[in-house]
Amino acid sequence: MLELKEVKKYYKSQKAVDGISFTIKKGEIFGLIGSNGAGKSTTVSMIATLLKPNKSSGGEILFHGINIVKDPGFIRKRLGFVPQEISLYQNLTGMDNMIFWGNIYKIPRDILSQRIRKVCDMVGLSRETLSKRVETYSGGLKRRLNISVALLHEPEFLILDEPTVGIDLIVRNQILDFIKNINNAGTTILYCSHYMEEINQICDTLCIMENGKILLCDDKDKLLYTKGSERTLENLYYEVLGQG
Repeated sequence: MLELKEVKKYYKSQKAVDGISFTIKKGEIFGLIGSNGAGKSTTVSMIATLLKPNKSSGGEILFHGINIVKDPGFIRKRLGFVPQEISLYQNLTGMDNMIFWGNIYKIPRDILSQRIRKVCDMVGLSRETLSKRVETYSGGLKRRLNISVALLHEPEFLILDEPTVGIDLIVRNQILDFIKNINNAGTTILYCSHYMEEINQICDTLCIMENGKILLCDDKDKLLYTKGSERTLENLYYEVLGQG
């Protein structure tokens, strides 16, 4: 579905992303893990067409075989993007936010009302909650709404960049359950995090990134359960970084 080939993004002397390549298969949850500053957010921003790779690098980002650097509109119609920062209007109600983003996606009014009900049922947002202004929401409710607006146009590919930052363990587990439900409904997901337990809990593929480079990328079970033995993702991570 999605393929990166030798993609680079440099800022003067800083190599934010340094020639990375990987493939995301249709229907999977692809886990991109790395420390803060590893290059994860720059990578997902390029996939979401918010940033462009270095022109001189010759790298490509292909979505269903289409180069989205040259044709960004192709993926934008099919993509849901949940950034690390909350992308909601705090002084509007949850419902007003849903309607605003539904209009941005150009969803017809009658279909939009159906989509709002469907998405809110999926993530557990009540009509009462939606009637309140977002500034009154807890961090967990804001995260749920942030995910909801990205699902209104029923994207086939969803990017989640650190979607559980700043929320408690109970709400985090609820959001992870929502994500698995979304995936089971047919959405391919790129899940970007530095929380190893989240990656281990929901992802099919593990991709470890550090200092702008991909250090390891393979099937999770293949990496963690080999030759009849089991190792933790934490042990694997530090082993790959040369600290194990």
